[in-house]
Amino acid sequence: MSDEPRTEQERLAELRESGKAVGKLAEDTARFERVVEAFRAQDQDAFHRELVEGDLANQCRFICRWLCSKHCVFICVKLCGPIAEQHELEVNEIREFAQVTARISGDEELLRRLVDLVERQDVEAWRSLIAQLGFERFCHQLCHWLCFVRCRLVCRLLCPDPPLITEVGHIPTNQIDAQGYASGPSVPAGHTPADDKPNGHGDHPFGGRTHIEGEYFSITGVTQYKVEWASSPAGPWNPILAPMHDLQLGTGGLQGYQRAPDSQGWYDVADIGLLGPTQLTDWDTPAPDGLYYLKLTVRTASLTEYASPVVPVLVDNTAPTGPAPGGRPRITIRQGDRELDCCETVTRAGGPLTITVEATDDNFSLLTVDLEGGCGAAYRIYRKTYNGNTADTGAPSPSISIVWNPWTEDVSPCCYVMYVRIWDRAIVNNEYAQRHSNSNWHSITIA
Repeated sequence: MSDEPRTEQERLAELRESGKAVGKLAEDTARFERVVEAFRAQDQDAFHRELVEGDLANQCRFICRWLCSKHCVFICVKLCGPIAEQHELEVNEIREFAQVTARISGDEELLRRLVDLVERQDVEAWRSLIAQLGFERFCHQLCHWLCFVRCRLVCRLLCPDPPLITEVGHIPTNQIDAQGYASGPSVPAGHTPADDKPNGHGDHPFGGRTHIEGEYFSITGVTQYKVEWASSPAGPWNPILAPMHDLQLGTGGLQGYQRAPDSQGWYDVADIGLLGPTQLTDWDTPAPDGLYYLKLTVRTASLTEYASPVVPVLVDNTAPTGPAPGGRPRITIRQGDRELDCCETVTRAGGPLTITVEATDDNFSLLTVDLEGGCGAAYRIYRKTYNGNTADTGAPSPSISIVWNPWTEDVSPCCYVMYVRIWDRAIVNNEYAQRHSNSNWHSITIA
């Protein structure tokens, strides 16, 4: 997709940003000269390094396009001489120039010759060829057309797309929002399902050891990379130091091996095996729970570094809790004014039961109350999900009370266990199936 501005507002915004960026760059005469030298030499590392040191890396393409504009004006005056005065732009002249560009575009050898002459600034050869083709009246237009096309290609080289973290826990990063919540499904499928918020699935935090993937293919000459985490998008940054499992061909066929970073977190690209360069690292998510940020940095042999945009990731390594001993959910059963002890018997004459449960999780997914026992019998008493409301924590104090009548539900007289179970929405060790849960139970006999 083109990164050219498409609307009038976008064009004006680019002009403003370009003006600010080159103005800031021009404040440092020595740096400005080094940037221009790197631009002329098409030296990606030097160009990027100077802009990073000048805190202008995010304005790379604005600065490059501005230099292109200045560069092309100079080149075309040099090749074609002063611009002849023209009081009005005629539609017929535009049409004729369109025909000229079509002719040149259809002749690859001619196009390459013209581009080469512009790049080498060969005045004599350029003017001779233009005269031979009978294109003198279009000299400046041809020059600017060819120069700007070349400049756009140069700017793609000098201002490559940044490295990117592409997946966290097998969830594409374009499915992770600013709060660090992930949406399913995972890639590949099977680790985390598609969102189903009414049934409690979606808005996932991450826990355990989380796999991280990325790419840096637009940057030439990358020799090392590292992935870092921080509790603020501005840092300070902590390197991930986990060894990475990889595969290689050995005398006995495929063999596993570990490739590890140095003490600063740098993995060597040369150590990457058959699993490929997108497999970056595994992150042991930190404590306490909360919002963290990830960043990928790559560097070349000249130690020029390119950093990715930060990725917000919400971490949850804590199971749901309740006020019962051991942090388990609380479940009590009453019949009338009487709170039942374990294994008590209830009869129809005492009336319906009131079941009270209390358990919470900041990333609550699902809470159920079930009756199980008898001869393989099971009855669902209560079910609640977060249903897309991330502020819902489940069954907080003062608890949830459920009125339930086993005799109108055709529960067979027998001994049972009543369970309360609660789950969170975390993707743990890259698997939603490993999300955290907690439970408690209360035995009862229904007569």
